[in-house]
Amino acid sequence: MARPRTVSDAAILTAAAEAVAQAGPAHVTLAQIGDRAGLTAAALLRRFGSKDRLLLALARDAAEAVPARLAAAQAADRPLAALIDTLVAMAGAVRNATEFANHLAFLLMDLSVPEFQQVTREYAAGVENAVGLVLRAAAAAGEVDGDRAGREAAEAIHAAYNGALITWGMGGHDGSPAEHVRRHLLRVTRPLLSSPPRTGGPGWSGPARPR
Repeated sequence: MARPRTVSDAAILTAAAEAVAQAGPAHVTLAQIGDRAGLTAAALLRRFGSKDRLLLALARDAAEAVPARLAAAQAADRPLAALIDTLVAMAGAVRNATEFANHLAFLLMDLSVPEFQQVTREYAAGVENAVGLVLRAAAAAGEVDGDRAGREAAEAIHAAYNGALITWGMGGHDGSPAEHVRRHLLRVTRPLLSSPPRTGGPGWSGPARPR
């Protein structure tokens, strides 16, 4: 009889994400991931086959989990505001320039290794589809103008999120990655709103700070 797995794949992938953020995909080791997950490197090797296969599993997990997380904003009273909060919270996971560089190194691997390229395409399509669903919900709720909430708007929000992270990482910007992302998302989504922004704040008052 096979021995039961005491550590789930989900827990291992969480540990892998944390280790990659600290060390980068090229330098992270199975031992470092195992230390965080409570497993030996040998156990990870038996489970996934290699470090590259574990990192591919991590990429696949993100390609499923991130769109689902974004799409959940459809259920909010203000779907667009909830979407922005979610994207800002995601950016808040980047705590410093070193971690950002390591995330960027993972993206470069996604773009250069054939197996990862397909997952990256699925990830991008999933994100833009999820954003589109949220925009349609926001239009139905009267939060945004339905005529402006099409595919181009979803693409612009996706581009603004990634672009804001890149420009923050390049330096010369005050505040955290999350604050920088919020400013850009508020700017790009302002034209979508059904009514003019309320006065008394910097443009649109926007959603609450991430919990």
